Amino acid sequence: MTINELRQFVDKTITLHLTNGEIAKVKVLLIDEEYKDLIVDVLETSSLERYRDPSAAYTFAASDIASADPEP
Repeated sequence: MTINELRQFVDKTITLHLTNGEIAKVKVLLIDEEYKDLIVDVLETSSLERYRDPSAAYTFAASDIASADPEP
């Protein structure tokens, strides 16, 4: 996905489907325009081993996101 497509999700909880098969429910904190990244709090994920510190924010490259679905 592109940063322009993802910009609408700032301050929202969404489900990301990543190109590597991971599915993650995240709260989007902000968009890094320069590096084309989403900065998020990871709430749930299919790859727990990647996120050891639940109090940390994590980044996802826009190019690694296949799709994003808003939470109802």
